[in-house]
Amino acid sequence: MITKVLTIKDLKISYGAIEAVKGINLEVHEGRITALLGANGAGKTSTLRAISGLVPSSGGSIKFYEKEISKLSADKIAKQGIAQSPEGRLIFGDLTVEENLRIGAYTVNKRIMEQGFARCYRYFPRLEERKKQISYTLSGGELQMLAIGRALMASPKVLLLDEPSLGLAPLIVKDIFKIINDIKGEGGTVLLVEQNALQTLKIADYAYVMETGTIKIHGEASELMNDKRLVDAYLGEH
Repeated sequence: MITKVLTIKDLKISYGAIEAVKGINLEVHEGRITALLGANGAGKTSTLRAISGLVPSSGGSIKFYEKEISKLSADKIAKQGIAQSPEGRLIFGDLTVEENLRIGAYTVNKRIMEQGFARCYRYFPRLEERKKQISYTLSGGELQMLAIGRALMASPKVLLLDEPSLGLAPLIVKDIFKIINDIKGEGGTVLLVEQNALQTLKIADYAYVMETGTIKIHGEASELMNDKRLVDAYLGEH
């Protein structure tokens, strides 16, 4: 049986007079990777931030396991089991790797935190090697690993990833996408925001394509890879 983790209906997000998200509908199912694709300014990050409670919605509904969360504060949403790895990583550069990871576990008890460390170091052995290192000295790829690891420390029921491949070398991008797929393989649920459409569709189960605040195309990822509208707009020859 398919379980809906997130159900978004008629979601609207405004910044003053500008309507960034114009009444979208979206579902995220348990144990699957759901992708949200689109160019810069399409409304992808705003959607994630609304789910996390970081920006208010101006209309519509966000349900987490059928419970309305659109009016909850960000800390209460995090405690429900939603964790986000933000665009730009936003780690604490003057803290060590281990201290950054520990911050991600603020909503859980010590036992779950220790499980989180074990899980993060299994996915990202490099973080364990550098756990006492000051974070601003890490490479771009290591910072992205740390941002994802910090979100995983909360043992979330759904992981929101915002542009995890942004600014990374191709080999590092390949590693990051493999780990996202591994998270799903262990039963994790992921909502993945990306501009890298081709790589994303290779690992996603279902995808939505946003354009200027609306959903233009959606469907099974394997089918969208051959959708002429998506190929022409985002993928080119492949």
